[in-house]
Amino acid sequence: MIRSMTGYGQGTAETESLKVTVELRSVNNRFADLKLRLPDELAPFEPDLRRRVLSTVKRGRVDVDLRLERTGTADAPLVLNRAVVDGALSAWKALRDEYGVQGEWDLQALMRVPGVLERPSRAGVLDETSRGAVEQALSRALEALDAERQREGRALALDLTARVTTMEAHVATIRALAAAIPDAVHKRIVERVQQLAPQIALDPARVAQEAAFLADRADVTEETVRLTGHLAQAKALLAESTGEPVGKRLDFLLQEINRETNTIASKSAELEMSRRALDLKAEAEKIREQIQNLE
Repeated sequence: MIRSMTGYGQGTAETESLKVTVELRSVNNRFADLKLRLPDELAPFEPDLRRRVLSTVKRGRVDVDLRLERTGTADAPLVLNRAVVDGALSAWKALRDEYGVQGEWDLQALMRVPGVLERPSRAGVLDETSRGAVEQALSRALEALDAERQREGRALALDLTARVTTMEAHVATIRALAAAIPDAVHKRIVERVQQLAPQIALDPARVAQEAAFLADRADVTEETVRLTGHLAQAKALLAESTGEPVGKRLDFLLQEINRETNTIASKSAELEMSRRALDLKAEAEKIREQIQNLE
């Protein structure tokens, strides 16, 4: 099953005191490239998380956004933020002493100051249960991402297979046109000589020799045989079910296909063969654009 390099996946998991959310976004890239956004608690585990993502994503740029949300209250009681209290009292004293503002503060007024009570940060504390939730959320996100990449990969495979089939038809036409070239060349030589010097008697052996020489220069048998093999290999890669990346292999194969097509175009002795070679190049360019999306 081939995969696209673009996709999105999300996964969540919860414990009694923690909710984990993982979002993955992948786009095209020549290599496997990860960008992780992690809370401080997970900084020590970044290498493990990278290996986990790269075990699924072989190629493409992936943005990993992992968020932790504390949901429990039993292990995180409210505490007094003394810095906020001291700041509030200092501000009240300044208003009284420097500006002459009259009045007294009471407990209710002080408690209305934002941040007087807060929960202590638990950064750096992640027990085994919480780590299990992180792993579970990441696994779900990777499964969703992989399913999306496979879905788009199937659509790309159908389109590319149809284009390869079209190229095979062009190659078959070129092969048929090439088979008729020797007779066509012989006929043109005879007609040309008769037009220029009708009084000269033609030597059949010499005409056959010249026709064979010109036909050999225009022979594309080797090129069409190699093209047929390359296109068959491309179809096999598109139908591959191992799950291994095929994008780079198809890219290299397409370079060989372009090389053979260019040779056919340079040897072409017939207008229709030149047109078919151009059709091959056009399809190859469309395939090149599409395989840039494949893993």
